Amino acid sequence: MAYTILERDTNGIVHKDPNQEVQDRVSLIFTTFLDLGSVGKVMRRFRDHALTLPRRDRFGDVVWRAPTAGMLMAILKNPAYAGAFVYGRTRSCHSTYPNGKLRTERCPMSEWKIVVKDRYPVYLDWERFEQVQAMLRDNHAEYQRNQTRGVPREGAAVLQGIVWCGQCGHKMAVQYKNANSYVCNYLLRSQGGSLCQHLPADLIDVRVVEAFLAAIGPAELEAWTRARDARQQTRDAATRAEAQQVERLRYQALLAERQYNRVDPDNRLIAAELERRWETALRELRQAEDALARRQAEACKPEALGAEEQNDFLALGARLPEIWQRPGVSRENKKALLRCLIDKVILHRVTRDRIAIRVVWRGGEISQLAVEPRVHAARALTRGAEMEARVLELARQGIDDVTIAGILTQEGHHSARCSHVPARTVQLIRQRHRVLHDARSIRERHIVGWLTIARVAQCLQVSTSWVKRRIHTGVINVQRDPHDKRFLFPDTAESIAALQELKSGVRDHLVIAPRANR
Repeated sequence: MAYTILERDTNGIVHKDPNQEVQDRVSLIFTTFLDLGSVGKVMRRFRDHALTLPRRDRFGDVVWRAPTAGMLMAILKNPAYAGAFVYGRTRSCHSTYPNGKLRTERCPMSEWKIVVKDRYPVYLDWERFEQVQAMLRDNHAEYQRNQTRGVPREGAAVLQGIVWCGQCGHKMAVQYKNANSYVCNYLLRSQGGSLCQHLPADLIDVRVVEAFLAAIGPAELEAWTRARDARQQTRDAATRAEAQQVERLRYQALLAERQYNRVDPDNRLIAAELERRWETALRELRQAEDALARRQAEACKPEALGAEEQNDFLALGARLPEIWQRPGVSRENKKALLRCLIDKVILHRVTRDRIAIRVVWRGGEISQLAVEPRVHAARALTRGAEMEARVLELARQGIDDVTIAGILTQEGHHSARCSHVPARTVQLIRQRHRVLHDARSIRERHIVGWLTIARVAQCLQVSTSWVKRRIHTGVINVQRDPHDKRFLFPDTAESIAALQELKSGVRDHLVIAPRANR
C-alpha cells in the first residue's frame, strides 16, 4: 500500500484516500489514458492544464508533484487500483548488474503467480484494467519507431505510412519491385537479422478500403457521436480537477497566512520563512486561477453536427464508393481520406495463407480483419492436408471430380490460387496418389484385337517416343479412336510385320485403318 494512493486503517481494511481531489485525480489518469492512448499524451495533457499528481512521501503523507511518465506508468500498471491483490509480477533474470545483484524483469499478466480480485476499492473494473495493460504493451513495442506517418504520396499502396508490423512492432515500408508489397526490414537494416514480413499490398489494400467505405454511414456517425461525448466528458473531468486544485491551493494559502500571523514578529528567522511560504502559496494560487480562467475563456463549445450537416455526412457516405473509383481522384487524395478515419493498420501473417489485419480507427475503435493471399501449392494451405485427405476419401467412393470440387467448396476449402476448388485441383490430387476412378482411368487397359502405343513399342522393342514421333510426323498414318481417345493398332501378324518393315527401313510410310471401319 505504500506505493498506492490507498490507505489501510487500524483494522487492516483498505480504503480510498478520503480526499475527494485525490480520488478524482487518480480516476482522471485512467480515463484520460483510455481516451488519448499513450502515457506521453496524458503527461502533456496534465502539464497543459497545470495539474499535479498525488504521491505518498516516505512518511505516508500525500504530496502533490508535477506529473512524469514514470509516475503515470506506476499508477496505470498497478492492479491495486483495479481492486486486485497480485503477487509475482516480477522475476529474476539470469544476468546480473555490475555489482553482482540479479536483474529483474516484469512477467506477463498470464504468468502472475497469485491474483485475488475484488480485494480493494476499485477505480476501474478488471476488464478495463486489462485493456489499459494491452494498450501499454502496444505502446511499448512502438517506442523506437518513427511515429510520423509521412505525407501521402502517389504510390499505389494506399496504406503507405500507416502500416505497422504485428510481429516485431516496427513500422513497415512500401516496396514496388515486381509487385506492390509491405515490407518490415527494420531488424534486417539495424541488426543484420532476417526479413520480418513481406506481404502483398494490393490484397490488403482492397480489404481495408472495403472496411473504410463500409464505416462511412449511420453507424460511423453514431460512433463519432460517442467519441465526441467521451472526449467532452474527459474535458469536463479535467476542468473539475483544475477547480479542485485551485480550491486546495487557496486553502494552503490561507493556512500559510494564519501561520504567519501567529508567529512572533520579533522572531525574524521563523517569520521570514513563513512569509516566504505564504508568498509561494499565493503565487501558485494566482497561477492556477489564471490558468483556469484562461482555459474557461478559451473553451470551445461541444462539437455537434446540425441536421443539415448530418444529412450531408450520410449522403457523402453513400456516394463515397462511386467517388473513390473516379479517375480524377488521385492516390494522394485517397490516402488522405483513409487517414481521416484510420490511425494505423497492423499486419501479421498468421499462416502462409492467412494475414490478420487490425485496423485502429481514430478514436480508439479496433476492427479485426483477415485476407487469404495466394500460395504456390495446395500443400501450403492451412487446410491443405485436410482437403487432400477429403479428396481421396470421396474419390475412393467413386464420386467424380466435378462433384468432389463442389463438395469441398461448400465445406469452405479453396485452391492455392482460387477462392473455390476447381475440378482440375481434385484431379491432380487424385492422380498424385494413384487414385483412378474416372471413365478414362477405369477403362479396360487391354482391348481384345487391338494394340496400344505401349504394346506396339514393346513388340518392336523400341521406346514409346519412337512410335509417337512417327505418328506426329505422319510416317504412321493412324487416327485417334473416338471412344477410347487413344491410338490403336490391329493386333494381327500382318500389322506387326508392317511395323517391323517400317522399323527396318523397308517401308517409309504406313497407313492404319481406324477401328470403326473394321
